[in-house]
Amino acid sequence: MKKIYLSTVLVFAVLLSACSSAATPTALPTVSLDGGNTTSNNNQSDDANSVSASAVVVPVKDAQLAFSAIGRVTAVDVKVGDKVTAGQTLVTLDTTILEARVREAEANLLAAQVDLKYKKRLGLDPVHLETAEAEVARRQALLDAANATLAAQSKLVAPFDGTIVSLEIAPAETVIPGKTVIVLGDLSKYKVETTDLSERDITRVQVGQSATVFIEALGEEFTGKVTDIARTSTTLGGDVVFKVTIELDDQPTGLLWGMSADVRIETAN
Repeated sequence: MKKIYLSTVLVFAVLLSACSSAATPTALPTVSLDGGNTTSNNNQSDDANSVSASAVVVPVKDAQLAFSAIGRVTAVDVKVGDKVTAGQTLVTLDTTILEARVREAEANLLAAQVDLKYKKRLGLDPVHLETAEAEVARRQALLDAANATLAAQSKLVAPFDGTIVSLEIAPAETVIPGKTVIVLGDLSKYKVETTDLSERDITRVQVGQSATVFIEALGEEFTGKVTDIARTSTTLGGDVVFKVTIELDDQPTGLLWGMSADVRIETAN
């Protein structure tokens, strides 16, 4: 009976040893690519004679207009789509407080001038007269500043000829300093600006190089030239990119602000 028991134990031991060996995975050899460096750069242009980038159509000139001080709107003289000229009034604020400050400054100047005349009649010494004259000059400067503030903060005027693209204000509303209330654009001519041209490619781009621009919305390709390269970079998804401006040789019909484009810049010497 002992012999049978020992034989059974030995059989189980052999079976367990075999299962353990089969469960141990065999190590696979490691394959090293490019000398062990598996990192590849997919952002580099494959064409040695050109670089490509996505782009957007923008007007040759645009501005986001805002007031520099708080105030209540009394009149909005334009609407979206209106064409305006440089210097034209677009929005007017209530100037009651600003006009009061001008009148106060005028009164203070008049008082300083009267004081100077009085001291001259008294024949006071030069030190007192110089002090009075300095006060007159100071009051005059304060009046000039009040008038300038009235002129600058009471109205929003067009800085150039263009079209009202966006209007975010209405009469009786209160403007917040620095908040854009009007977007103005010169829509008579458009240019193209790249949005994702890599820092690895920008060194190959120069002003004057020829470019081909494909406007997706129009389904056509147009020619142009590089007219400007940004002096500083921006970031896009963690990548460093530079804006390059391209002027089109011809202005195609139907071109609109914000249309997408694909640009290829010829960099061959």
